[in-house]
Amino acid sequence: MLEKILENVINAMVPCLDSGQLEKLNNVLYIEFHGVEVVEQCTELAATGEDGDEAKIRMFLASKKAVNRQDATLRQYTREIRSMLGFLGKRLEDITGMDLRYYYGIMRERRHIKMSTMQTRLHYLSSFWDFLITEELVHSNPVKKVGLLKLEKTIKKPYSAEDMEALRSSCTTLRDRALVEFLYSTGVRVSEAAALNVGDIWMDRKELIVYGKGSKERRTYLTDSAKFYLRRYLQVRGKDEGVSPEEMKELPLFVTLDRPHGRLTVAGMQYMLRGLGKRAGVKNVHPHRFRRTIATDLLNRGMPIEQVKEFLGHEKLDTTMIYCTVKEEGIQASHRKFA
Repeated sequence: MLEKILENVINAMVPCLDSGQLEKLNNVLYIEFHGVEVVEQCTELAATGEDGDEAKIRMFLASKKAVNRQDATLRQYTREIRSMLGFLGKRLEDITGMDLRYYYGIMRERRHIKMSTMQTRLHYLSSFWDFLITEELVHSNPVKKVGLLKLEKTIKKPYSAEDMEALRSSCTTLRDRALVEFLYSTGVRVSEAAALNVGDIWMDRKELIVYGKGSKERRTYLTDSAKFYLRRYLQVRGKDEGVSPEEMKELPLFVTLDRPHGRLTVAGMQYMLRGLGKRAGVKNVHPHRFRRTIATDLLNRGMPIEQVKEFLGHEKLDTTMIYCTVKEEGIQASHRKFA
C-alpha cells in the first residue's frame, strides 16, 4: 500500500518537476518512508540465509563463467550482489522493489554514487535475479520496479576533429601516436588492445582479429594512418630490441617505453592517455572514448547502424545507439533529403 502511495505522489509531480528534481523527490521519499508502515509486506530484517544465498551466488557466477565472462566482470557482479545483501540484511527471496529503491536512494543521496554507476550496478542485480527466475529459485525480479524510474541520461560526447588533431600533435613518441591511431581505427576495447600480440595483425590486409566479451571473435580494420604509424613503431622497436620480424610476432603489440619493455597494460594505456590529454588540452581522455568516436564517425559517414553494431561487437542494437551521437547537421541534411 505504501509503495502505491509513493508512486502516486511521484506520478502526480511529474508535470511539475524536471528530471533532476523528480529523481531527488523519488530518492527522498523512499529513504524517509522505508519501513515506516508494515501492512501488506514485511520490512523487518530477517536472517540473511548466508548458506542458501551464497549457493545461489556461486551458481550464478558459474553460469556466467560458462559463457566466458571475464574474471574482472565476475568480480564486479559478486561485489555488487554481496554489497546489496549486506546493506539490506535480508534473504534474497524476501527482498522487494521497495527495498531496492531504498538501497538505490541511499547510494545516490548519501554516498553520492553517480547515476551512470548506479545504473550499471542495478544491471548486475537484474541479471542476477533473471538467472534466479530462470532456475525457479525466486518468482520475480524486484529490480524491474527500480527500472521503471526515469533516470536522467547524459550524452557522452566523442572526440571532435579538433580534439583528435590536438591529441595527435601532442604525441611525443611513435608508440603513443601508433596507439592513438590504432584505438580510433579499430574501435577495440582497451582490454582487447592490451591483449594483442604483433602476430595478431595482418598488416598487408590492414586487418586483425580480436576476442571480445565472452571470447567472441570479430574482425576489425586499420586505416592507412594507423597502418603507417603502427608499422613504423614496430620497425623501430624491432631494431631497438634486436629481434627479427618472425620473433616480433610473439611479442606484445604495445609495450612500455622502459626496458625490459613489458606488455602495456590496461592501466598503463589509461595513464598514458590521461597525460596525453593534459598536454593536448583535451578533457576526459580515455581509451573507450576512441571507440565511441569511430562508431559515431562511421554512422555519420553513412555506415548502416547494423554494420556499426557488428564492427563494435555489440549483441544488441540498443547498445550501439547509446554509443553513437548523430550530428545535428546530419539530421538536417537527411530531413531535407527525405522529407
